[in-house]
Formats: sequence, C-alpha cells, structure tokens
Amino acid sequence: MSPQLPEPSGLLVYGFLTIQLTMVVGLLYCIVRTSGTKALPKAAALLVAWLGLTAGLASTGMLDTWAPPPMLLILLSMVGYLAWSSRQPWTAKLAKLPLPFLVGFQGFRIVVEMLIHKAVQEGIAHPTMTWSGTNWDLMAGVTAVLLAPFAKRLDRRVLQIWNVSMALVLMVTVVTGVLAAPTPFRQIMGEPANTWVTHFPFIWLPTILVFCAWLGHIVLFRKLAN
Repeated sequence: MSPQLPEPSGLLVYGFLTIQLTMVVGLLYCIVRTSGTKALPKAAALLVAWLGLTAGLASTGMLDTWAPPPMLLILLSMVGYLAWSSRQPWTAKLAKLPLPFLVGFQGFRIVVEMLIHKAVQEGIAHPTMTWSGTNWDLMAGVTAVLLAPFAKRLDRRVLQIWNVSMALVLMVTVVTGVLAAPTPFRQIMGEPANTWVTHFPFIWLPTILVFCAWLGHIVLFRKLAN
C-alpha cells in the first residue's frame, strides 16, 4: 500500500479477494451455461489476462500517479468494452438466464459495500465511499435480493425502471470515487484521498466488481427489452 495509507487488515484483503474471485468464477459459469463449453477458453483467457494486467500494474505502483491519472485509461477501456459488449451475441445469450437470477445477481453488492465500509473504518478509503457518505450502492444490493423472488410477477416496466435507476446509482458512485481521487480536477476533499483502488487487490474493485455490476445491468436491460 501507499505509505500515506495504513496497512489493510487480513479480513479486508481476503474478503475482497474472495468476492472478486467468486464473481470471476460465477461469470465464467454463466458464460458456459449460456454459450457452451467452447466459449470457456476464450472467456477465461480474457479474464485471466485482465486480472493479471491490472494486478501487475497495481503491484508495481504504476497506477498510483495522478497527473495525469493512468487509472482513467483503465476506466475508459472498461466503458468502451462494456459498450461494445452490449451489442454482442454473448450478452444476448446471458439474457436467457432466469429473470429472478438476473435481478438477484446484483445482491453481491451488499458484500462489496460492507467491505468498502470496513475500508473506510480502517482509514484506507475516503469516507464518502460508504453509506455514511454519498454511496447509496447498498440500496441496489438490498433491493435486488428483495425483488428477485417476485421478478416473474412484477411488470417488466417496473423492473426496467429499477434496473436503470440502480445503474445510475452505480454511475454516481463511480463518479464520486473519481472526484475524491487526488487528480487535478478533484472536487471532494478530505482524507484519505481515494487512492486505495490503485493498489492490489483493491484494483479489482473497479476493474472486476464494478465491471460485473455494469454487465449485470446491461444483460438485464436486454432481457427486459425483449
């Protein structure tokens, strides 16, 4: 970690590693289930390469630069890939998964928000990044769990409104994180600055967990649009 930040607890580190790797394995399982085993080698290779690249950059400290911030290139590449993926057959195939599963999928964000809250308590993450600040992402996870059992009975327009609303909540959370980072255009002050996500294993928070959340919204949007 950066010398300006305290060392994270083992619970925090292994908690993040567990949820991140669980999401990777779960995503691969869903791809195999909907696209077949032939899709596994390519999907696994892409994910492993992405995991290795981001972990390597974070471990060497190359991302802990803020003028200009190379982390923005990572985020922009994710946005570009997600935009491209939204039109690809494999996301349409993922949309064939059961509706309750696609809604409840976002429940993983409850665990993520609990870990972020602990990071704030340990003085690693900026206070605005948890529910006691301006991060309302916990609402997405809780409502996903509550709605999932009734997903088939609810009007699809209601679910689509929820889906888009929770995607907007996620967008606000990401923008808040960027504005709390020590870039030249920082708007949210206070310490510590939001630099922890450039270190391993927390780099996988934006590059894996946020990616999975966005992908879940895209797939559910395609499901409900049909």
